[in-house]
Amino acid sequence: MSYSNRKPLEEKAHDHLARWVKNGGTIVYSGRDDDPFQTVQDWWNKDGKKYKCPADDLFTKMGVGASPKAGTYTVGKGKVCIIRMDPKEYVLESDRDGILRSKVETLYQQATGKEVQYKNSFYLSRGPYEIISVMDESVNNDSYTIKGKLIDLYDPTLPILSEKKVNVGEQGYLYNIDKVSDKQKPQVLATAARVYEEKADAKSYEFICKSPLNTTNAMRVLLPVEPKKVTVTDVTGKAIEYKKTWDVSSKTSFLGFENSPEGVRVKLEW
Repeated sequence: MSYSNRKPLEEKAHDHLARWVKNGGTIVYSGRDDDPFQTVQDWWNKDGKKYKCPADDLFTKMGVGASPKAGTYTVGKGKVCIIRMDPKEYVLESDRDGILRSKVETLYQQATGKEVQYKNSFYLSRGPYEIISVMDESVNNDSYTIKGKLIDLYDPTLPILSEKKVNVGEQGYLYNIDKVSDKQKPQVLATAARVYEEKADAKSYEFICKSPLNTTNAMRVLLPVEPKKVTVTDVTGKAIEYKKTWDVSSKTSFLGFENSPEGVRVKLEW
């Protein structure tokens, strides 16, 4: 963390941080704390407080004291490592990031018993969404492979994949059907529209889609079985041309039709 740019809005943030470190957390603080905004009138230097910078309030709460020198300090069950460099200094000159990396590597190994591993990819999971980016000009040129029952959200046909390989310089954005909690519940998994007025019973599932004119809706709908009848109409009940396919492995139906801001009504029966 650093206060070389933004400063903490409230003192209570430091109460939480200090408690977290004392309970075993580790913070690496990087900053010289000498920019002009450290001394603006704010909570850390008024109402009885006289700190030169907000970090001194944090360090005092940790028991390290104000204006500590660079080094690693034990705080309860945790540690705070202070590096007296602004983050921008790591990139203004070549290979200056070694100082930060060596500190983080050492602290990570001490805390976990494991060594830091470097890779050329980022992976983020948020609920059923899998987000992947593979960097070029990195430590290697390896691709990233993810397996599962996946909807490729970057493909307008929303194909179902059992495996997705993301190469160097590419990104992947996937919906993992394996992470759906109730697979017997009819539901829209992915769509280029907003879904309203969902209704479901033992034999049917219906809803209304709304999205701007001159856009095409592609959607994947999870169903308990393949639908025997699909009805797509506008708000007046007029039939709308659509495309439909069924994927047995994922029990999802693909639907494609032209969007309308007034709404498109979809009903699937089985």
